Amino acid sequence: MNELNSQQRYKIINRVNWVCTLVDALLSALKLSVGVMARSPGLIADGLHSLSDLATDIFALILSKFSQKGPDDDHAYGHARYETIGTAIIGTALIVAALSIGFENIAALAHGDTLEPSLLALITVGVSVIIKEVLFHYTIRWAKASRSSLLEANAWHSRTDSLSSVAVFIGIACSLFGFALVEYISAILVAIVIGHMGIKLAWNALLDLTDRGVPTDKIASYAATLESIPDILDAHQLRSRLMGSDVIIDAHIQVLPKISISEAHQINDFAVQAIRENHPEVTDVTLHIDFENDSLPSKTRLEPKRQEVEALLKACDIDRYQQLGLHYAKNKIEIELQYDSDVVLTSIKSRCEALESRIEWIRSIRIYQAMSD
Repeated sequence: MNELNSQQRYKIINRVNWVCTLVDALLSALKLSVGVMARSPGLIADGLHSLSDLATDIFALILSKFSQKGPDDDHAYGHARYETIGTAIIGTALIVAALSIGFENIAALAHGDTLEPSLLALITVGVSVIIKEVLFHYTIRWAKASRSSLLEANAWHSRTDSLSSVAVFIGIACSLFGFALVEYISAILVAIVIGHMGIKLAWNALLDLTDRGVPTDKIASYAATLESIPDILDAHQLRSRLMGSDVIIDAHIQVLPKISISEAHQINDFAVQAIRENHPEVTDVTLHIDFENDSLPSKTRLEPKRQEVEALLKACDIDRYQQLGLHYAKNKIEIELQYDSDVVLTSIKSRCEALESRIEWIRSIRIYQAMSD
């Protein structure tokens, strides 16, 4: 599937969230009503799980709208982390729901409460398993197509609902065969499933909010893309961070030391384009251009800038040059002076040699003379 633009992505996420909302609303009402009528703790727990799915859907609807907003004065990188915040809130809500369901059924199991088995509850759970499994595959397909982490979390939440329904189905079936307490055990298992998913969602969201980056294999693939460009000698110090479902990266790229600024900028533009074409999840790229490999451990000091070099040359009677080129490398400066063809260079060369031997931070002074017409 071709990469989606922002508007297409939002339309897909919004449509899928509405489908999930409708399905989970119907299933929640069905499970809870049948569970209360049949006095089935497993089905009630499963209904509450579907209700938590419904809460997830509503959050996803609200937050997906906010997360699609682009950059503004207060959010230079956009609002994609609303998606992450929503995932953390949903995860926390699932943990609370799991604790409530778990404690309630552990208490009932400890008191030895028994219940009448219900065939209606069994049929309801069976229908739920089928519907939620279909919903999972539908949601996960569009989550991957739209690169939505919140939609993907919603999909896996549907899958946990399906799995918990299987546990409840087994519990109710066992109660029909005279093992009523198994239904309480199945409800506790449901609580464990809900709690595990809640912890996973909340923890991953918190890691993203603390600027977690992408895995090392992704970093390696980004570096490989940069180094595939012929004019880039090396890519290093590559860092990443997640902004919702988007990735922001910055890196250092080494180019030839004496090319022009405009050529280096052109190489930078090619590199950014290559990253975006090969890695559509990357939405923001910042590249630092190096003229030497600064990934190697070395102590770098700041050498004099152009104005100070010009003042030093003038003080040594080295002037009348047309162009002054400065090349900084390994804590020294290479100076290039270009003169007109009619300038006598004998005395200038001697003064340059004297200056070169006297100043530690000067590696060399090279003199060029323009060709006469």
